Amino acid sequence: MATSYTRSRRPVLRPIHTWVGLTAGALLAVIGLAGSVIVFRRELERAAMPRGTAAFDLRRSVNLDQAAQEIVRLRPDAHIRRVRLPESAGGPYVFQVESGAKLTERIVSDSVTGRVLGTIQPGWVEWTIDLHRNLLAGKQGRKTVGFAGIVLLILSASGMLMWLTGRRNWRAWTLVRRDGPSRRFHFELHRMAGLWAFAFLAVISFTGIELAFPETFRGAVASLTGEAATIKAPHASKVRQPRPLEEYLQAGRMAMPDGAPVELRLPDAGKGAVDLRLHRAGDLAPDGNHVYLDPATAAVILVDRLSDRPAGARFLAAIAPIHYGEFGGISVKALWSLLGLAPSLLFITGFIAWRRPAKRKSSQPAPESRDSEMALTRT
Repeated sequence: MATSYTRSRRPVLRPIHTWVGLTAGALLAVIGLAGSVIVFRRELERAAMPRGTAAFDLRRSVNLDQAAQEIVRLRPDAHIRRVRLPESAGGPYVFQVESGAKLTERIVSDSVTGRVLGTIQPGWVEWTIDLHRNLLAGKQGRKTVGFAGIVLLILSASGMLMWLTGRRNWRAWTLVRRDGPSRRFHFELHRMAGLWAFAFLAVISFTGIELAFPETFRGAVASLTGEAATIKAPHASKVRQPRPLEEYLQAGRMAMPDGAPVELRLPDAGKGAVDLRLHRAGDLAPDGNHVYLDPATAAVILVDRLSDRPAGARFLAAIAPIHYGEFGGISVKALWSLLGLAPSLLFITGFIAWRRPAKRKSSQPAPESRDSEMALTRT
């Protein structure tokens, strides 16, 4: 009874899986290919940065304010908004500055000598990031990517359900026969790739939906848990004369001595608190901890440790690192990049299996080949 009930769902799942995949498969393939590239965006950006001082000069160094003075001398009409701190000894500072015309630049400075090395020009990596996140279409493109994530989740779930409600032939996880009809080969490759990539595609689609519709997810988490899903940055009075950058950095380090400073964010137009972002061992997020400081006095206003947040807030904070493979080092990024090719493989093999009709046989198929032929006919 249960078997006939589950098998009765296959005629419903099959057309949903087929036509949704054919309609949206090309878009999902493009988004996946772009995602396979941008998991290495930090490494690609680092490789493109201007080179700094040789390793034997690392005994010399300048503090953050000395490096900032060179930036101000180079761009006297610009305001420093963020400073990306060196990831290792001798690494560069990356200043994000904004001019009066709202022109944003990223300027690389040598942390050893304070010398300006050059600017990071928008290039193909930024274009690929925008393609993956927004389809080069701004906020409306971001929503489209979110709906594409919903489609990918439906495809992943329907494909797995089709296998679960069928004969559940475990050979389908490894069986791809090269001899015989091309349609059978592409069908079996499509089925095997979909089964192996199911968990990854489900996680990536779910996390991608959250990144496209963050407010919706925050409201849902707050409603389910009864706790705030995010920690709001504290307010601070507007100041005309901020404190030295190094003073903010030192105060933040003292407030969270077990954290490694990653980025210093200054308030816009002097309003709001200074935000020092840090990474602590064991965190998925590379900069999920915050120390908020008063811009006028460098006094600590709030220490926000990721581990101290409510469960819902920790869950939301882990979504972006999981989506982009920002945990586990280069091996996880390589795996994420490889699995990002799955939508392209599934679209191509699924399209070929659908496009090439099954050949009719004049005689009854042999028992050993009947299952695979039935599966092909049903797709």
